[in-house]
Amino acid sequence: MENTEAKRNIKLIAFDLDGTTLHGFAELSERNRRAMEKANDADILVVPATGRVRNFIPPCLTELPFIRYAITSNGGAVWDILENKVLCTDLIPTETALEVQKIFDDYELYVEYYVHGRGVTKRGNPDKARTVFGFPEEKYYFLTKDYTFTDNLSAYLKETHAEPEKINMMFIPESVRPEILARLQKLGGIELTFSNVDNIEINKKGCDKGTALYSLCKVLGIDPKNTMAAGDNGNDLGMLKAAGFAAVVGNGIEEAKVIADAVVAPCIEDGFAEAVERFALR
Repeated sequence: MENTEAKRNIKLIAFDLDGTTLHGFAELSERNRRAMEKANDADILVVPATGRVRNFIPPCLTELPFIRYAITSNGGAVWDILENKVLCTDLIPTETALEVQKIFDDYELYVEYYVHGRGVTKRGNPDKARTVFGFPEEKYYFLTKDYTFTDNLSAYLKETHAEPEKINMMFIPESVRPEILARLQKLGGIELTFSNVDNIEINKKGCDKGTALYSLCKVLGIDPKNTMAAGDNGNDLGMLKAAGFAAVVGNGIEEAKVIADAVVAPCIEDGFAEAVERFALR
């Protein structure tokens, strides 16, 4: 924990999207946008760092001319958005993904595989999300991804030898979540994180937003000490620890707040902009 008012030399700001920066999943407030513009004017890179897959980062960010790099899939892939190419990956081996899917096959679940910047799911899943899977209304937005569909996820993995950036379950009923979580925790080679109380996100063991931040810094020649991270939830912890300065929004979980250099206003009150204004632009 450093002196929050000390002068610092921030060269890159990595920021979480949902619960930290965006309003309503796909909206960027005027204040947050201005903060990003001011950071860019100060020669500070602004980098989305999200659990989302590449093609589900909203236009309010990808259309900003100064957003070039993005950490996606909780660190599973780092993209150069301008060149539309992957800079580095940390992928789940196909055999590990098949072990995970073997567990999922015992349940009626909405499962997504993030592969090459796109979401892959079973055909018909979005149509059944409300009825069969019991998705709450606040999750409906996440069903609007531009998916690649398959009839059988295990067969897809075997036939394509896909190595997922991340395996995602947006919503798991409480009736089966503890059992599924216990079974997953017995598997080796995977990292389990959570960005909500009713989801499970799976990455390769040792992969998180923090390791991806280090990888991006290496590519760009930036000292990680000269980075700032903004987040709110469990899948942000690695990034908050890796960055030179960690800011957590007021609605963040306690586990994130205790490792923060500063706790700012909640997401809905533009805590991200506050963090940039107070700690990166001074």
